[in-house]
Amino acid sequence: MIRHHILSAWAFAAILLVAPATKAQQWLVNNAINNQIVETAICDGALRKHERLPDICAKYPRYAGAATQSAPDAQPQPGAKPATASTVAALRFTPTSSNALQTFANNLGKNPEERQQLLQVITATKASFEQRYAAKGWKNNVAGAYAFFIGTMAMVWSGNEPDADAQGRLFDALATTLAQSPDLASASNADKAALYDTLIASASLPLLLFVDGTQQKNNAEIQQARTLATEYSRKIMHSEPQALVGMLRADTGKHAGASGGGEPVMQTAAPMTVQGLDGRYDCQMLSVRAGASFSVEYRPIGLWFSIVGNSYSANGGDGRIDATTGDVGFHGGAYNGWRGARINNAIVFRKDNHSNPQAGEGIRNGDIRCGRH
Repeated sequence: MIRHHILSAWAFAAILLVAPATKAQQWLVNNAINNQIVETAICDGALRKHERLPDICAKYPRYAGAATQSAPDAQPQPGAKPATASTVAALRFTPTSSNALQTFANNLGKNPEERQQLLQVITATKASFEQRYAAKGWKNNVAGAYAFFIGTMAMVWSGNEPDADAQGRLFDALATTLAQSPDLASASNADKAALYDTLIASASLPLLLFVDGTQQKNNAEIQQARTLATEYSRKIMHSEPQALVGMLRADTGKHAGASGGGEPVMQTAAPMTVQGLDGRYDCQMLSVRAGASFSVEYRPIGLWFSIVGNSYSANGGDGRIDATTGDVGFHGGAYNGWRGARINNAIVFRKDNHSNPQAGEGIRNGDIRCGRH
């Protein structure tokens, strides 16, 4: 079965960037989008439209206080220059008889049957993407493929589906940024098509695992999807997936002139939302001593946090969480990037890797157990 092949091999195989064309691969690796340019373009766009600033704006001093200022005519600071119609046109291409998707599938499948199944999955993902976003101008547009890739990585990592308005802001910012790339402007029609297909094919693999894992309530498969999303984010965007999530979340505060009430732009996907986590958690480390007198004890280490709904608070800063039946992820704040396994009434972080919960496994020496009171 192709699903079993995905689970056993994809996340650990050499598939981080199987580009169908040399130039497409070279462009992705050597010319990854500068996240700062994209992020500031998003922030500038939000200011121009008097919308709530996304979370990622908070780290840039130029936007300090913008979320609380009452002046509706606040102007954005200099950032990426808005793209003109002529420069944005350079991002579009005419579909060719490219074998990009077939090449992508051939590099992953172990036999003809698997390659055919992979091609069908990737082709179906591309068709679904184009049907959904054609009216928005994303079809046959490199910026559209990038927006789809980033949105998919963010959804797989966080378990949250991006809001349409957040996706629109991201696409606009990407179009502005990419339109100013000399390499992309001079790329051939075939190379743009290959880049477009590569991004969609790359997004389809973690998306397939995530959707299947959610439907089957298979936490191991969901974690496999997140592993792929992390590696693809690093390889293609030179960024951690948490940063991509930040591009699609609105600040929790209300921006002057915004019509909304400060709600997060991301809408929580029902299958990923798990209740029963509220409370204060105090953390201890498991210490196992062997020898003449064998002993097992939990030693307090001074760490704690409190969870209320989808948010958490701690001494080092507050943030939000996402949860499945098997683990809890922390985003922003003191424990940004940490992901712990849910074991009985506690959240357990692993000794050697705080971002890998290893859900379903027991507590081992050196693990940090945070128990709820």
